[in-house]
Amino acid sequence: MQSLSELIEFRRTVKPIVSIGESNFSDRPVSKETIEQLLSNANWAPTHGLTEPWRFTVYQGDSLKDLAKFLRQAYTAHTSKEEFREAKREKMASYAECTRAAVVLGMKRHPGKIPAEEEVMAVACAVQNLHLSAAAEGLGGFWSTAPVYDVPAVRAEFGFGGEEDRCLGIFYLGYPKNDWPERKKGAPQPVKEKIIWR
Repeated sequence: MQSLSELIEFRRTVKPIVSIGESNFSDRPVSKETIEQLLSNANWAPTHGLTEPWRFTVYQGDSLKDLAKFLRQAYTAHTSKEEFREAKREKMASYAECTRAAVVLGMKRHPGKIPAEEEVMAVACAVQNLHLSAAAEGLGGFWSTAPVYDVPAVRAEFGFGGEEDRCLGIFYLGYPKNDWPERKKGAPQPVKEKIIWR
């Protein structure tokens, strides 16, 4: 088993597609049991006031085709003519078509108790747990965001229909088709350049 530091360095963003219609993932399915374990680990994220605002809607198997169709429709319906890009719509749908599992990331708002920004941060912590857990299983992961995901009608379709709920993206999962990717940009800049000691 890797140490935590090794796992953090091992984690990679692995996009579901090489190009539109060409998967970056192998055909190996991601089992329901594996997804449940990943989300159980995500559920241990820190949360102010123990609100546990993260919510997950999971697509796998044939339901991924439904997700791709819905994303095409949602992007078309909720994107202005000026901003509409056919290539963007097809890329968004291709992620769903070429992945092995998709986890829609929701934030269930608890009005008045904790600032909304802190609830978003808690969901991000849950996603980091999810991503690290995926890497430990040899799974590639990619957190996709787009304004259309958080349109009220779209997020309601995903199961996040509360007035102050949010959809914070879709996390795509799959076993990489090729070797585990090298870090594209090398190591991060030295941490000492990002610390102020007092």
